Amino acid sequence: MVRYLVLVLLPMFLRRNFKQDRRRRKRQLFNTSVRVLTKFGCIDAIGVNISDVGMCLFTVANLPLGSQIQVEFLASQCTGPIRVSATVRHRALYLYGIEFSAASDQSPVENLEEQETAESMLSRP
Repeated sequence: MVRYLVLVLLPMFLRRNFKQDRRRRKRQLFNTSVRVLTKFGCIDAIGVNISDVGMCLFTVANLPLGSQIQVEFLASQCTGPIRVSATVRHRALYLYGIEFSAASDQSPVENLEEQETAESMLSRP
């Protein structure tokens, strides 16, 4: 019985561990407080990860798929909060996948990199 379970379950675990990431964009871990602004009010959330086209966040709310929201967060080493328009694209219980709106000319990740570069240049003697 034990031998059977090992022979059946082991290949499933091995196969699962070696899958390549199929995502189109590279994500960065992003564990920070996030404010989600909807037409109904402001909701506190936690950012999980971020890419140049979207973000994963955790919030105890009911955001319908396709709804337009704004996301505001304070990135590390930045002087002020960053606010971005977005659309809810995916939901799994309280985890939401949001896509940043294409109306903005730069992604939040690019804005973060530019702010960090500018601040480091200003701090040099």
